[in-house]
Amino acid sequence: MLLGLHTYSLNLHGIGQAWAGFTLPWARQISTFQLMGLAREWGLDGLHIDDGVLETLEAPFLAEVRAAAAEHGLYLEYNFSMDLGGFGVGIQHEIPAAIETAEALGADVVKVGMELRRPRPLAASRFHPEVIGALELVAARLRDAAPLAQAAGIRLAVENHCDTFSQEILWLLDQVDHPSVGACVDTVNALMVMEDPMAAIENLAPRAYTNHFRDDRIEIERWGYRLVGAAVGEGDIDMQRAYHIFRERSGMRRINIETEMDIPLDDRETALRMEVEAVRRSIRYCRKVLGIQREPGDMAGGAGRSE
Repeated sequence: MLLGLHTYSLNLHGIGQAWAGFTLPWARQISTFQLMGLAREWGLDGLHIDDGVLETLEAPFLAEVRAAAAEHGLYLEYNFSMDLGGFGVGIQHEIPAAIETAEALGADVVKVGMELRRPRPLAASRFHPEVIGALELVAARLRDAAPLAQAAGIRLAVENHCDTFSQEILWLLDQVDHPSVGACVDTVNALMVMEDPMAAIENLAPRAYTNHFRDDRIEIERWGYRLVGAAVGEGDIDMQRAYHIFRERSGMRRINIETEMDIPLDDRETALRMEVEAVRRSIRYCRKVLGIQREPGDMAGGAGRSE
């Protein structure tokens, strides 16, 4: 199994997708090429790249990124969002343009975010007619784009972001019914729609082409609770079981660490250091506790899922 990093983990360095109206209070701190150097310094095998990482989507620059990744021996996956709910997430383009970008990068997976708006009450909205209507529109776009992805040797992976139950993702995949379209399973996101995250992991793993291997901690408050970002292995998701499910029930041969820490922003240097430390602790956990290491047959440039 290969070990990579979802680059949103360094969003305080200025390379994360725009999300939830957050504005970084300082300038970008790291370039795409410096990021690749860090990946190799940390002993990683690849990068799951947010569209916010790339300084430009112009073809000459993407070719340089592709060459640098090959030089460092890194696999690349491309992460973008359609932002159907109008949240202002990421660089807006359609799926064919994302495929074109991924092909230029040498990435073999495109993670597709939908960012749907759900009706309330949230807990009663599974397969709500408004949600089904939105998913049908997404299915049509995916069906149109799937032959393009297949021709390019790219797989489209639809994420259970903060907007969908795992069963809805499976329903969507059934509507598309194409071997180049699968899931991206995030190990925490099911909590955002009040679904058991372990059940979501079990549901999506067999049809997943990529993942966000993320942990969060549940903090009890007098008025309820809140989710607090954690390094992998330090939160309340059973990461050992999640890894076992990925190994035993999916064809995925990559783990993409993701962290998003609750870090104060009143001191830039301290914030950047804390963000990096969380990534490094996550890498140590994955290497030392889970034993994730490159195995025979694992290739950085290979597909995210075997057939």
